[in-house]
Parts: sequence; structure tokens; C-alpha cells
Amino acid sequence: MTGYEGVGVVFDCDGVLADTNPCWDAAFADVSSEFGLALSQDRLSRLRGAALGTAARQIARWSGRPLRPADVLTALTEHLAAAIGAAQLTLPRGVRELLDQFYGVVCLGVASNSPRSVLSQVLARLEITEYFAAAVSAQDVRRPKPAPDPYLAACAALGVDPRASFAIEDSETGVRSAVAAGLTVIEVTEVTERAAGSALQVTSLADPRIGALVLGSPAAAAAGEGR
Repeated sequence: MTGYEGVGVVFDCDGVLADTNPCWDAAFADVSSEFGLALSQDRLSRLRGAALGTAARQIARWSGRPLRPADVLTALTEHLAAAIGAAQLTLPRGVRELLDQFYGVVCLGVASNSPRSVLSQVLARLEITEYFAAAVSAQDVRRPKPAPDPYLAACAALGVDPRASFAIEDSETGVRSAVAAGLTVIEVTEVTERAAGSALQVTSLADPRIGALVLGSPAAAAAGEGR
């Protein structure tokens, strides 16, 4: 692992660090309606975890109208920013405790499909920015999730080997991205069927198995011995 030092834990933001998924759902539904598309629950589920640019292109295709994806993207960005700005953001159960457990022991980062401004706003409002040595948004990479680019960029910024690092995700799109980048995936979900590639499934970040898996990994143990 020449050129790498330590172990990384890279968190998704929306739905993992912050209860913002309803804001994204509202933006997708409201903008679809604005452009004449009634968004079904199935289609809404398919948009979850997608970057806004990806969602804009998909909504334009589903509409069956000559829509410009750029116009849909502008509306999505405005609606999402407004929804998150009006939301009472809270940390999901177990987040602060897990961050405190990992801080200073492993390298912490964020890889999100959010726009950069939204990601920065959410982390600042939750007062957790200082935990992360790297925060990668969809605008910081050529390809957003499900491509591996966001996780690869976060690991590169942290100086850690993706193969010795962990991703914490809540969407199929995010899991696919982290698996493609080579990270071990911890999936936060209420669904009993585990996403392909996830190594551990939990319902909240309060689950003690997360800390045991990360800190008990060979790379983390080796890093601890070298301190």
C-alpha cells in the first residue's frame, strides 16, 4: 500500500449524515409536476441517490416533451436549496457518537451527489464540518455516483487506499459507486434485502457493529500499532 497511510471512512451525506431525503423527494416531485410529469413512486425511488444533473436528464426523458435538461436542472437546484434551507435539519441517531469514535483514529471524508453549495450548507448547519478532512460533491468529479469517481476522489484527498477503506451508504446508487471504487460498504437501510456488494447492513449508525468492523479491520489495527 505504498503512498497510502491509515484507513478511511467515507460517508454519504443525504440520508446518512442528515435527514434530508424528504427534501430531495419533494424537489424531484415538485419539479416533475412543474414540467407536466406526475412522478410515480417507482420513478421517485429510481431517482433517489442520483445527482441533480442525472435526475434532470431522467425527468426530461420521462416527460415525453421537448424539455431542456438544463432547465430542469436549474429548477431542481432551486427547489432543493429552498427545501433544505427551510428544513429543520437533525443528525440521525448514532451519527455524532460514531464520528466521535472515529475522529483522530481513522481518516474521515464525505462523498455526496449533492451540489457543492448544498453539501457545505448541510455539514455546517449540523456542525460536523470539522470532522471531515475531505468533502467531495457531485460538482467536484467528472462522473457522479453510481460511477466510482466520488469515492475515489475522497480517498485520494484523504491519502488512503480505497481497498482498505469503508463507505457508509443508504442508496443503491451510492452502494454501486462505493463497490466500484473498491471500498467495503456499510449499508444503512430498513430493507431486509442487502444491496449487492454491501458487507454489513444496519438500520442506524448507532449499531455497534460499525465500529467493530472498521476498527477491527487489519488496516486499522496496523495503523493503530504504528501510532
